[in-house]
Amino acid sequence: MLTALFCCIAKVAFSQLTLKGKVVDEKGNALMGASVWIEYSTIGTSTDEKGEFALNRVPQGKHILRATSIDYDGQRKEIIDTDNDIQFTLKRSPFKLNEVVVTGTGTHRRLKNSPVAIDVISKRELENVNIPTFENAMIALSPSLSFTPNVMGSFMQLNGLTNKYILVLVDGKKLAGDVGRNTDLSRINMNNIKRIEILKGAASSLYGSEAMAGVINIITDKHKESVYLSSNTRYSRYNQFSQSINADINYGGFSSSTSFQRNQTDGWQLSNQEVVIDKKTGEEKLVDTDKKAVNRYYSDIFSQKFTYDANQVLSFYTEGSLFDKKYKRSPDSYKYDMKYNDYTIGAGAKYLLKDKGVINLDMYTDNFEYAKVYIAESGDFKPGDEERSRRQKYYDINLKSALDFAKQNKVTLGTQYQIDYIESESDVSDGSSRDRYTWSLYAQDEIKLLENKFQLIPGVRYVYNKDFKSKLTPKLSAMYSPNENFNFRASYSMGFRTPDMKELYNINVSGTTLSLGDANLKPETSNYYSLNAEYIHRSFTFSVTGYTNRIKDIIVARNINETITPEEEAEGIKKKTVYSNSSKARVYGIEFNVNSYLGAGFIIGGGYSYVDSKDDDTGKQLQKVSRHTGNINANWAKKWWIFNSNFNLTGRIQSRRYYEDGDARSYNLWNLSTNHRMKSINGLVLEPGFGIENIFDFVDDKPFGSNYATLSPGRTFYVSLSVRFSK
Repeated sequence: MLTALFCCIAKVAFSQLTLKGKVVDEKGNALMGASVWIEYSTIGTSTDEKGEFALNRVPQGKHILRATSIDYDGQRKEIIDTDNDIQFTLKRSPFKLNEVVVTGTGTHRRLKNSPVAIDVISKRELENVNIPTFENAMIALSPSLSFTPNVMGSFMQLNGLTNKYILVLVDGKKLAGDVGRNTDLSRINMNNIKRIEILKGAASSLYGSEAMAGVINIITDKHKESVYLSSNTRYSRYNQFSQSINADINYGGFSSSTSFQRNQTDGWQLSNQEVVIDKKTGEEKLVDTDKKAVNRYYSDIFSQKFTYDANQVLSFYTEGSLFDKKYKRSPDSYKYDMKYNDYTIGAGAKYLLKDKGVINLDMYTDNFEYAKVYIAESGDFKPGDEERSRRQKYYDINLKSALDFAKQNKVTLGTQYQIDYIESESDVSDGSSRDRYTWSLYAQDEIKLLENKFQLIPGVRYVYNKDFKSKLTPKLSAMYSPNENFNFRASYSMGFRTPDMKELYNINVSGTTLSLGDANLKPETSNYYSLNAEYIHRSFTFSVTGYTNRIKDIIVARNINETITPEEEAEGIKKKTVYSNSSKARVYGIEFNVNSYLGAGFIIGGGYSYVDSKDDDTGKQLQKVSRHTGNINANWAKKWWIFNSNFNLTGRIQSRRYYEDGDARSYNLWNLSTNHRMKSINGLVLEPGFGIENIFDFVDDKPFGSNYATLSPGRTFYVSLSVRFSK
């Protein structure tokens, strides 16, 4: 028996081989950091500074080997276990058309072959603009996204709909918790991103509630080198400081990925005057103030992920993160500072069915808290006392399979169970807690016809919500590609969003305004239609997308001043609102995107977005929406001496943003950034950088409390340094 066991062990050991090779560009130069892996397996690695790679624990037989690198077209080869000195020669690509995306269909596809139109912002683009916050990076790079600046955090809009209709994911997992009903985007570590995928339009069939406007999926970077270390430091005026550290270790089947980022600033004023409401007359007046448009703050983000590849087809992971942020304000103007804490825990497994598909199990929880830290006496509270104002918890279990039944057919099946919990004095009318669960079943079929020239993707999601019972949300997407240069896409999808806890149970006084919830609200639904045409060439791309989104039972804050009671009036209440269902709203829009490679390292591109949104009940435009938004991006990459230098110019042009109480003004912002990556020395790479934000010194200096166009303090110079080591 021992002999038989020894023979079995020996057979397994000797049947596993090591494959070695090299990845180079068209001129034969080594490509460092290129990813190399075997399809439908957990086996993968990255190339060293010589462009060389080694894949261990490779079973005998035939395999499909793939190699990819930033700024290059990927390549795949069929290899057998006797192949030695495998070489990939990758062609440089000025565009990201071969970027693999997952958000549009929930399965891996090349960007140019995705039947669902996706905007992708790559790691290289983020490095080129060198901006440490998600909000400012999107302002510079995406005309589809706009932000309404606010002291409590900016409202985000996507194609005319606000933050509450946009689902923000990190590696496919929901970023839960909010600041003033805004997803807290400061929890995103900008120096640990591989790419950002933006899916526009209703996506409830794949992602459930909150995805009526679209989905933003942030894909984090996981390095395959044995050891990868990086440090990124950036500093500019008002003590705006950002420091990030990333560490990846890969040994055998074990991987560890660690990241940390700190952001901080002293804050700044845009005006030393404030708009206040006279409690006696109810009229606005200007007074001097020391309040800042951007408060002094710090934030720390720490995340850790462990992965274990049990064999070539089965892997497990566990992950977690910690977040801490505190705003510090003047005790002359405020009674308390604001403190935010969050932690996440996740675990899961992936099983690869060789060339037949994949099964994923993901379990995840996100726990977010907001507290007041008193800096002046207020009621029973003394300086130093802490009062928790809100606790939000989110739990998610998702089991999904993507199965290849044939080369022309891939089916996705899944089930998801979610729990939302809130404990809040202001968001829950009786000051206690509320929770609700949602259970879903979803299915999708990816069909290829006419020799893969025509693709059709039908899908549907069944949702059962504790409070709002059952709902079906279908979708249908199609793409026709007559040749390699043209793509034509069409999509229909239904959106679905249940009212959140605040809309249902809120009772809150802010200044002279009393806001109320309504427990009888109905869910919002939408019907989204889009058409897209795309032209692709190695040196030029152009796309145009037209869409319409019709929303039913949209939830708005309705003015009910006529119901103010004498008691409320005696307490200083001048305005009273209640959340209610409006009958209908609609959004029309069109987008253009163009990119051109001019040669000699020059790339120029831009995008334009037009949005027309209206509440059909009132005939008024939806609030916080800009009709016209444009972006311009010019980039020049030059290799000289020991440097790979990059010069990047971005421009953002935006029209007035509509508000009932006064529009935010139009503006344009221009940024110049330069990075200079030095030649690797034994795996060590230094990259200094410097640049100018807001070149033309635009400052929106309206009084504090106004509707701002931007919170930029004006022309700002910055310096940065990136240090990387890999082995």
